[in-house]
Amino acid sequence: MMQHLSLLKGVRIIRVLSFSNQRCLYTIPSVTSTKASDNTPIQLLLSVWTKRTAVGATLTAVSYYCYEHSSYGASFRHSMQAIHRVSQATWFYLTCQYHDYDGAMVDLEKKKCHLRAAQRVLEGLQRLGGIYVKLGKHVSAMKYILPLEWTTTLADHDGQWVDDIFDWFDWDHPLGVASLAQVHKAKLKSTKTEDGLVVAVKLQHPRLDEFYQMDMDTVSVLLDLITWTFPDFGFQWILQEMQEALPQELDFAHEARNAQQVMSNFDHDQRVNGDPPTALVVPCIIWAQRRILCMEFIEGARPDDLQFMEKHKIDPGQVSAEITTIFSKMMFLHGFVHCDPHPGNILIRPRVTGTTHHRKNFDIVLLDHGLYWTLEHNTWTDYAHLWTSLIRGDEKGIRFYADRLGCRAQSHRLFASLLTGREWHTIEAANLSSYRTATEMERVSGRTGLFLHKIAAILATLPRAVLLLLKTSDLLRHLDETLRNNSSSNATYVIMVHYCARAVWLDTKTTLGKKLDSLRRSGSWSSYFTLFLDYCLAWWSYHSLDWSL
Repeated sequence: MMQHLSLLKGVRIIRVLSFSNQRCLYTIPSVTSTKASDNTPIQLLLSVWTKRTAVGATLTAVSYYCYEHSSYGASFRHSMQAIHRVSQATWFYLTCQYHDYDGAMVDLEKKKCHLRAAQRVLEGLQRLGGIYVKLGKHVSAMKYILPLEWTTTLADHDGQWVDDIFDWFDWDHPLGVASLAQVHKAKLKSTKTEDGLVVAVKLQHPRLDEFYQMDMDTVSVLLDLITWTFPDFGFQWILQEMQEALPQELDFAHEARNAQQVMSNFDHDQRVNGDPPTALVVPCIIWAQRRILCMEFIEGARPDDLQFMEKHKIDPGQVSAEITTIFSKMMFLHGFVHCDPHPGNILIRPRVTGTTHHRKNFDIVLLDHGLYWTLEHNTWTDYAHLWTSLIRGDEKGIRFYADRLGCRAQSHRLFASLLTGREWHTIEAANLSSYRTATEMERVSGRTGLFLHKIAAILATLPRAVLLLLKTSDLLRHLDETLRNNSSSNATYVIMVHYCARAVWLDTKTTLGKKLDSLRRSGSWSSYFTLFLDYCLAWWSYHSLDWSL
């Protein structure tokens, strides 16, 4: 129903364009009859408007009921606004049609008719927005068909709000087109004292906001049908992930808040924890609305563009190590994780002097902040403990923390292979630092197919936060293998282990601190001594793992 309503809006506006164009091109009839019969202008008007009033009253009653009670009320109200504007444009033509003009006046009145109708349609397009912005742009370009009054009036629609904000806006060559939005280059309005800033403007695709819920319902029905046909399908969790993620990704104001939060987290690492600055750059947000985002324009290349790095003397191994550092901090220290780090959402550029304070010769620009996940404290510390157990090849620890993260009983080995992309014997031998050979990749891939039903069962039981961590780890692993060479194969592993161990150490210190507070109220000397020993053991466990690398 929503699709029909949306189509109706477009059809109505197109009809008024063609109706005004074609009918106004006819010679406006000269009414000369003075008979009191059935062909006078007044009787014609009465006959026409009596019928239209009856139809209009009926439609108004039905429309009011749907307006108030329809489950798609918002979409219906959107349609009513479009019909209202179209009817206004049509009214101006009708008021022009039933006049008696001399020949010299016909052309002048036709021009006035076109202008009035075009202005009304312009008003409707501006009010409706969305896809109608594009419609007005296309109509204004039809100079070979439409009268001048239409093309010039709707050309104002194309640039009215744009010209108020930008010196220029590149509509024809988007910087990038994705499933939900596309990004255009533009330049903000210059002032008398300052040149405008070149920006990137992210625009949500028209109609997504209106129809995504209906599409999600369709996907739900299809998945239910597949599950009914194939009971062992086991991938229904994909729908839940989409249902939770899409509302966030469709809200660009939410994306702007995420971008500010991630920069605040890394700034806190430098100011409070004394960490060295990373090469991370997040484009500055100029302003954000729910479906439009204006941000700083930054040029760069994808991280898998090895020719670009060679040209600018950038070491791909260092890029991989820095990306690992950034995402390890997100996963193990901040608990606020960018969940879509594919190569299209990362840019590499030569370092811009004065804008960053690190010592690398490149910057890592992180884009598309629509999908983040805030991990609960227990989730991110358990995830860190799981990784330290994987690093040590500690099966007991792997089983314990995999269970805490929601993995099915007795499936910890397969879960460990999914998480690391390594065979179990490699994990058990505490040999994750070794290079993943093509043979091992082939074996793991083959076993993934062999254990497909078990994998589906594991994924179905995992919390969504863990699924997103699994996806993020997989994307980072493939990106790392694209960038690094054999000589630097151990570097990214060492970095991740460092932050895993650090997260466990910080969590242990917090726990011991709480125990110390309780002992101060009622504790014996033996309890203090035991606590001191626990502290020393935790300190040694952290530093021995760090030093061993």
